[in-house]
Amino acid sequence: MARKQKITQSQVDHWELTLQMFLDQGDFRQDGRPLSPAGIAERKGEIAELRGLLTLRVGQVVDLDTVQPIDEHPKEG
Repeated sequence: MARKQKITQSQVDHWELTLQMFLDQGDFRQDGRPLSPAGIAERKGEIAELRGLLTLRVGQVVDLDTVQPIDEHPKEG
């Protein structure tokens, strides 16, 4: 049985703000110092993850383990 959660507007707002902050900072930390190469790679991964999360819609139910949408009303054959 999948662990499920319904996406809320506050989650989407948080993801959007975080993504915008990362894009604004570029390859720098909040204090203005440059990120290390490992930090840059991690930041790129976080940006990709946030972009993926932002494809989800408010009210959509997702599997918490895979962060994939769950069809609440599967079509019966």
